[in-house]
Amino acid sequence: MRKIIQFLQEVKVEFHNIAWPKRETLIQLTFVVISISIIISLILGGMDFIFTQSFNLLGTQANKQNNSIVPPIVTIAPVSTATPSIIKK
Repeated sequence: MRKIIQFLQEVKVEFHNIAWPKRETLIQLTFVVISISIIISLILGGMDFIFTQSFNLLGTQANKQNNSIVPPIVTIAPVSTATPSIIKK
C-alpha cells in the first residue's frame, strides 16, 4: 500500500512540472491537425477515384477487344424438397 501512495505522490509532483499549452496555442494546433486531415483525405480520395476510373477504363477496353462468344447462362432445375412417401404393402 505504501508503494501505491508513493507512486501517486510522485504523479502529483510530475503534474506540476507539465507545461500546459495556452488556449490560443491549443486552438491553432487543433486547426492545423484538422486542416492536414482534410487535405490528406482529399488527396487519398482523389487517388482512389483516379485508380477506380482507370481500372474501369481498362476493364471496358479489354472487354471491347475480347470479342469471344459469351457462354450461355446455364439454368438448373429446382430440386424438389418434398420428402418421398413410404408405400406400405
